[in-house]
This record gives sequence, C-alpha cells and structure tokens, in this order.
Amino acid sequence: MPEKENSEMPDGFDHQAFLSIDSTNKEAVRQLEKGAKSGLWLTATEQLLGRGRGGREWVSKPGNLFSSLIFDTKKSLCHSAQLSFVTSLAVCETVGAFVEAENVKCKWPNDVLVNGNKISGILLETYSGQNTENLMIIGIGINIEHHPEKPLYPTTHINENSRININAEEVFNVLVEKMAYWLNNWQKNGFSIIRQEWLNKAKGKGENIIVRLPNEELNGRFVDLDANGALMLDMNGEMRLIHSGDVFFADQREEK
Repeated sequence: MPEKENSEMPDGFDHQAFLSIDSTNKEAVRQLEKGAKSGLWLTATEQLLGRGRGGREWVSKPGNLFSSLIFDTKKSLCHSAQLSFVTSLAVCETVGAFVEAENVKCKWPNDVLVNGNKISGILLETYSGQNTENLMIIGIGINIEHHPEKPLYPTTHINENSRININAEEVFNVLVEKMAYWLNNWQKNGFSIIRQEWLNKAKGKGENIIVRLPNEELNGRFVDLDANGALMLDMNGEMRLIHSGDVFFADQREEK
C-alpha cells in the first residue's frame, strides 16, 4: 500500500509514495497490471532492488529520490530513444534549480553531470500489456544526500554542491513540473527542439571521447546527434552512428 497520495500535481498526473519497495519500476508494472493509467508517478523512500542502465545496481538508500513515471508516448516505440533525451533534459533543469545551473550538463545518452560527476540515473522500460503498445515506464533516480562510493563513473549528489540542504520532496516537486513541460513539448512539437536544447547543455560536443561497446572501444570526436538521438562519432573522417554504449571523456578515461 502506498504511504500517501499527492493531489498537488500537474494536470493529467497522479502520485503514489511508498516507504520501502523493491523498485519503483517494478511497482509501476504491478500498478499497470491493476489498471493504472498514464501519468502516474511512483516514489519510494528507499529501494531494495534498484537497477540502473545495463542491469547495474543502483544504490538506493534513504535520502535520494527514487521515482518512476508511467507514460503513454502516443508514439511508436521506435521513438522511445527520444524519450531518454526528454527525460535527461528535465532532470538537468531540475538539478540546475538547486545547484549552479552552468555546472549541470547532459551526457549522452541520458546521464546528468554536475562538475563532470554523475548525479542521476534514468532507466526506460516498455510495458508489454494488452492494448498498451505505447506505454513506457520512466525510472529516475537523483542523488541528493549521498552517492555511490565505487561507481563506474565519478559521482556526486545535490547537497555536495548546494549552499542549502535539499530533500527528496523538494527535488521531486520540481521534477514533475519539468517533466510535464518537456513531455508536452515533445508530443506537440516533436524531437527537433528537444535535440537542440539537449545539445545546448551537452558535455563533450566537439571534443574527443571514448565510446565503450560490448565488443570494442571507439575513439573519435563527438560531432552531433542525428535526427533520432544517435551519437555521431567522427573517427578520422569515418562517421559512426552510436545507438548505445558507455561514453568516457578523453581526459577522464576509466579503468575497465
């Protein structure tokens, strides 16, 4: 049972909050099986089985924000990659409301950085139910009071970068407004505005980067995003389109 429900939400959105659950994305699946509709936000004080992209563990101790949104894209799932940019743009602006905004950057495909350190995790999953071909579960975690100690990337949290102490409820209230705005913009105007706004906040554009794929590692210059959000990597004149992978900046190469 949810701890509480929040009625102060943008039009078309609802909220259920839990104290401790396995993960908000898993709870979203359970709610959908009970008939939940698009626009339902789920939050938890802690997650017992939080997951990040690629099945990696997402540290989920109390103090940070753990949330998921059930959302009907009203678009073919071939556009789902665009949704990750919509989400990261909203998260970037949310974090920028609490720390120096110029220090907050987007990192391809859907990470958000503060002073070069990762501060959030985004996990998009499709829901395969009857007559629900356009439904997505958008999982969003934002580090507020703490961050992982030995992650794949350098990490940070909001209160390490803010002059005042911020709590998860404050961050969530901003996030729902930013998500409502950018989701509406995407559905009305398409991806072009999202793409440009994301690029305006992107770290590494025009610079040399490393892209780690399952079976190879690529070195090249981050040139642009294509019309659907694929990373355009210039490898000495050969252009590669990257649809998924882990990006590392040339001056911050990580050990495998």
